[in-house]
Amino acid sequence: MIRWLAALSPRVRVLLVALVLLAVVATLYSRSRTEDPSIVLLIPNEAARELPVTQAWLDAAREEGLSVMAMTDDTFLRYGGDRARIAGVILPDTVHPQASEMLVNQLYRHVESGGHLFMAFDAALLDSQSGRYAGEQSRLSGLAGVRYAMYAELKDRTMALGPVYGSPLAEQLLGIQPGKLDFKASGRPPLGELTTYGYDRLEHGHFRTAPPAGALALLVSGTDDVLVSTHRHGQGSVLFANLPLGYLKTRTDGYMLHRLLGHFADALLLQPRLLAAPDGVGGLVLNLHVDSNAAQTPLQALEDSGWFRQGPFSLHVTAGPDAEREGDGLGLAVNDNPAMRAFLRRMVAAGHEVGNHGGWNHNVFGKQADETNRERFEPMLTLNQDSMRAATGLEPRSYSAPMGNQPQWATEWLQREGFKGYYFTGDNGLGPTRSYQKGARAPASGLWAFPVSSYHRVATFEELEDAEPPITPEDMTTYLTDLSRFVADHHLVRLFYFHPPAAVQHLSSIDALVTEAVRLKQAGRFRWYTMEALSDFMSRREQVQWQPLPERDGTGGFSASSRVSLERLSWTVPQTGRGLPRVVQGSATVRVDGGQWIVTAGSGQQLRVQWQIQ
Repeated sequence: MIRWLAALSPRVRVLLVALVLLAVVATLYSRSRTEDPSIVLLIPNEAARELPVTQAWLDAAREEGLSVMAMTDDTFLRYGGDRARIAGVILPDTVHPQASEMLVNQLYRHVESGGHLFMAFDAALLDSQSGRYAGEQSRLSGLAGVRYAMYAELKDRTMALGPVYGSPLAEQLLGIQPGKLDFKASGRPPLGELTTYGYDRLEHGHFRTAPPAGALALLVSGTDDVLVSTHRHGQGSVLFANLPLGYLKTRTDGYMLHRLLGHFADALLLQPRLLAAPDGVGGLVLNLHVDSNAAQTPLQALEDSGWFRQGPFSLHVTAGPDAEREGDGLGLAVNDNPAMRAFLRRMVAAGHEVGNHGGWNHNVFGKQADETNRERFEPMLTLNQDSMRAATGLEPRSYSAPMGNQPQWATEWLQREGFKGYYFTGDNGLGPTRSYQKGARAPASGLWAFPVSSYHRVATFEELEDAEPPITPEDMTTYLTDLSRFVADHHLVRLFYFHPPAAVQHLSSIDALVTEAVRLKQAGRFRWYTMEALSDFMSRREQVQWQPLPERDGTGGFSASSRVSLERLSWTVPQTGRGLPRVVQGSATVRVDGGQWIVTAGSGQQLRVQWQIQ
């Protein structure tokens, strides 16, 4: 190569070098236009990438369909806060409590010049050198429009623990799911109290705050401390969460982290998002838990009524001979129950999914299995699996734990046996998610957890009579129809579950749900999904690499690629200020829904979409 260059004339060599340099510059310029991060999650150093809370933020962002890249403080400082290259900055809780004055000043400049910031709880609270409180209040109080972390003034009263409250307007603005805010029993009308399944009261730690100074408080504490707010600062905006969002996700309470990430992208950044529903069509996973012989007659009644012509649904069966205790004979005894085996085969033939409802004898497993008795109870999972396989001719790949009791070894068993998804009582109100337990990602990371959606503190009909304050069947009817409209409007998939004996006692609620689902389905806005099918979709979605294109020269867009097909993956693009998206590479269709463009990919592994900025 060197001899060949030496043989050329000096003028030709100069020209050749110039062409090479021009190509390099062109490549770098092209990369700057397509590979700049759009949203960055700031971390203090490279080691922080591996922290569970960092991974929880990144997992939540990916599941919410955001294109987010972790970036160290040093790299962000080198970018100079260029809002044309970085549209949004996320400053997470727990992993970033210390920050230099240089970083804090850069964040102020970024927002003042038109950038957008989402900051949480203790981020940048401490001095980077001493590790102590950096001032009389958080240095980011000016960005939040709220004074908080006032240790010099409040000392041991700097923090508090209590419920979260929001108004109907906040529920609408933040897109909070029906059933999450309890307006009837909050004790603070017109505010509703944030609830979750199985807990009488959901309480979160937060900093005491002064009244907002220019910020719009969306969620507050019982003493009116600001818990979530938005604030215009300079030409930009700030979303402030006075809650340890990432920490909470690692403790199976990820709802607010997910919801606020989505709100940040939709309301502040007006960015495209990759939807977590095939073709961008929302819907429900209806999960029936069939756990004793008391379910057999109601199942037959539901079948005779034609109810199973809807769906497909996910039916999970406990197959053993007992239920409450060994030897009670209250189980389905599927291996010796021809009528039940025939029913399950009819369900499979009709397109429904039949899965494994755990430990052979339902309440025995649910009440007694724990981390110490794996040798006794793991074989019961295998017995149930073998029974379901023999009854249906198929290998079950979805699971629900009896009474929600899922020791870590049960999750490991699911992974080893090739399961795809499982019912989950944590992360109430989310769609399929990678679960975190005891401060870390669940060991079986290939599985999708399907959190239950609940109406306040109850999730199924059997719990209504024990609810305090009382919940009426009419309440549940309203909730189920509201939930079906919500998933359709927001292009989401959520899970609702019940037991067949209760279903026949609450047919009015079930019928109302089905009627609303049929209406929405006929409009092309709703589908029923099964755990297995949606798990497959989510695993394929997880392989997509995509990012928004910089909105320059009057155009914007996004690009996407995957090792597998992009088919049926959909992006939502706010119509505000954007013309009709045009496909410039790959194949896709475009439709309008609720003030947004919905771009749905066709077959192929590459997609590039552009639009005119209006």
